[in-house]
Amino acid sequence: MSRSLIVFGVLGGALTLTACDRVFQRAEAPAETAAVDGGADGNEDIAAPASAELPVHPESAASGVTIDWEAARRDLASRSLDDREGSFQVQSGEVAPPVPVFLPSGPVAAQGGEVAIRFQPTNDGYYAFFPGDAYDIIVNGTNVVITEPGATMVARTEAFKFAPTTTGAQVSFSRYGADYLVEFECKALVNGMPACITEDEAVAFARDLAISGTR
Repeated sequence: MSRSLIVFGVLGGALTLTACDRVFQRAEAPAETAAVDGGADGNEDIAAPASAELPVHPESAASGVTIDWEAARRDLASRSLDDREGSFQVQSGEVAPPVPVFLPSGPVAAQGGEVAIRFQPTNDGYYAFFPGDAYDIIVNGTNVVITEPGATMVARTEAFKFAPTTTGAQVSFSRYGADYLVEFECKALVNGMPACITEDEAVAFARDLAISGTR
């Protein structure tokens, strides 16, 4: 039986998902200063020292990844009609986002008929926003990997990685070659800390996401 996700509240505003390149800029050279060699007659030439050469750091590299669309389509087709019934689905095919879409597997409902979810494809993936009572949930997917200058891409795994944040918590994982991030944004603080969700609860929610669209 599919687990229902009951969410509350109203979406406050649009969100944006972009791949942010971190740019390492060249530091400005210090202003040239004139040096005077005070000779005995006071008529020595005034010479300005040459500016020091500063290293130029290249920008971080953003590279696309290879998506295993065949595996994604196979997994989507394996979901039963009963499993999909009531859950939020996105259109598949050529118009689908550039990564397989993961969303809650159970029905998504809202209190008072309010909009429960906002879904938006982006150039490199998608985001989905779920307003909640204790916390809001944002699911991001991307096919872009940012690497430091001179660094090699680290092999990604399907492990679920939990991390606390200043606003709540997040869980990241990879699937079919794409990267996904599930963020939990607390509505209130407990003793000054965002303690609205535990690690076990956050990871369980991420594990329960189901493939809901693919090319």
